[in-house]
Amino acid sequence: MIDRELDSILKRVEKPARYTGGEVNIVRKDPDSVDVRMGFAFPDTYEIGMSYMGMQILYNILNSNDRIYCERLFAPADDMEEIMRDKGRKLFTLETFTPADELDIIGFTLQYEMSYTNVLNMLDLSGLPVRKVDRIKAAERGEHIPLVIAGGPCAFNPEPLADFIDVFLIGDGEELLERVCAAYGDAKAETASEPANLRSAFFRKISGLDGVYIPEFYEIEYWSAGAEQTAGAVKSIKRLADFVPETVTRAVVSNLDKTVFPTCNIVPFIDTVHDRSVVETFRGCTRGCRFCQAGMIYRPVRERKPETIKRLAMEQLANTGHEELSLLSLSTSDYSKFEELATELMGLCKRQNVALSLPSLRLDTFSFKVLDEIQGYRKSGLTFAPEAGTQRLRDIINKNITEDDIYGAVRQAVELGWEHIKLYFMIGLPGETLEDLDGIAEIARRIMDINYEIRGRKGGRFRVTVSVSNFVPKPHTPFQWEAQDRPEDFIEKHNYLSSGLRIKGVTFNYHETVTSNLEAVFARGDRRTGRILEEAWRGGCRFDAWSEHFRPEIWEKAFDTCAAEFGYSDGEELEAFYNYRKRGEDEILPWDMIHSFIDREYLISEKHKAEEAITTPDCRLGCNLCGVNKYTECFV
Repeated sequence: MIDRELDSILKRVEKPARYTGGEVNIVRKDPDSVDVRMGFAFPDTYEIGMSYMGMQILYNILNSNDRIYCERLFAPADDMEEIMRDKGRKLFTLETFTPADELDIIGFTLQYEMSYTNVLNMLDLSGLPVRKVDRIKAAERGEHIPLVIAGGPCAFNPEPLADFIDVFLIGDGEELLERVCAAYGDAKAETASEPANLRSAFFRKISGLDGVYIPEFYEIEYWSAGAEQTAGAVKSIKRLADFVPETVTRAVVSNLDKTVFPTCNIVPFIDTVHDRSVVETFRGCTRGCRFCQAGMIYRPVRERKPETIKRLAMEQLANTGHEELSLLSLSTSDYSKFEELATELMGLCKRQNVALSLPSLRLDTFSFKVLDEIQGYRKSGLTFAPEAGTQRLRDIINKNITEDDIYGAVRQAVELGWEHIKLYFMIGLPGETLEDLDGIAEIARRIMDINYEIRGRKGGRFRVTVSVSNFVPKPHTPFQWEAQDRPEDFIEKHNYLSSGLRIKGVTFNYHETVTSNLEAVFARGDRRTGRILEEAWRGGCRFDAWSEHFRPEIWEKAFDTCAAEFGYSDGEELEAFYNYRKRGEDEILPWDMIHSFIDREYLISEKHKAEEAITTPDCRLGCNLCGVNKYTECFV
């Protein structure tokens, strides 16, 4: 029940339903009847977090276990946070309004590096010390301190948050997270008479599980100035306890078809970013784009059977009342039985008057037939992602599509009546030249010409939107060693493209430069970058992924403040160390204690092939020996 003070607070904030709980399909348990209470913490607002299918999956799995109660925590918006701090209200769960510091475990999902300040802010709002060492001291004084864990794609480089998080879970969470929670319950029972031993007992229970990384058992040493290696680079990663592995191998769900997938999803009271039913068709990708972290860390491809997908979809629609169904994967039409599945789902959705959404399609003839049937005369925009403006650069990044593929698909789209084409590109890629930027403008121009050729100069209201993101080198990819462009380089390229894309009917959008550079710092940062993060958060940074909240001046001050600690004269030099230098192939990388199943030698060979603009074929055409098949059954 909401208490009177909270009821009064909710009358003063925008969108109070963000904080009320009580939605359709919420799980209710007696907290006293379970062994472990966990708060699944999403470091962004309710609308963003409730659109994340991973939360629904893990919420369902954990709450299916009688020993565990999983509740939800979200970052409050500014208006709510201000009142909470003024009133001394702690961050609370939506299921029981329990203060977060009374839980056993708080678990963050790390989907984007620019949410890291929200992680610290949510810990602080919970009444907990943000730094792990201070929480340990509080526990030693006899205070109840929840364990803080984190997982998700950003956990594949856990080091920037290592001073704030107790345990990282690397890889698929469906089986691992439940085991970790159960182990905590066991350790809690075994140490009931000696609660001071709970932490160490728990760590010993989970240290042998694939995907468990406990930072305090790993010591990081750095090269000093004047050494034979780059000053500040990692010199060594030392294991401090025999019971933890030297290298943490990610957890993997081998059979996706048998894995639990939710059909009684929570239905929010307010609009969320994705307000629809969602079914994951398969996990992983075989295309091998060299910039794409997801394509590397989610290997191998694992598919659900068509009949499983259809059953899950129909059950979820029946239990939620959603009027739209979407299929989830990295590339929907790469599903091996896509034509059969799409045809049947179209029929099922049509009979139930449900809209079907098929994102990330390979735009071939069948996909166009599907899209034409789904959208009919109300055709929304079509999205193409050439990523680069020339074939040479597409070969460098291993984006195995040609100009014929692009223009052939556009021609079909125009002939079938589409009037808006969205194009996504990336700038700052390794090997990029001005020719590649000219190529972006040339693609947009030729698409407009195709429309004029088919429809005539006065035909339709045809539009092309060109959106450009900035290249961010990511861990566990062939480009993890590459330098990132400096801010002035990105700005110069944006201006160059703005000039080249002054074409009637073409709109140009580009990504914020400073956030891209910060994203790169924390994507490839070492343990010391947590110091910069904390300084920025204490200065007032939060919701950094939102342009209206982003405060570059505070980040700049944080880098300047920390520069001397790192041995640099100013923040610009400090950022240059993390972002603007090319790393040696023999350099120890901050995340080298994490093994994603992809061999380092394979990533290096892909880097060398990129330097010569040599492509690697799709894994479905034959094994490319990336190393995954040494650890788990591979698609091929």
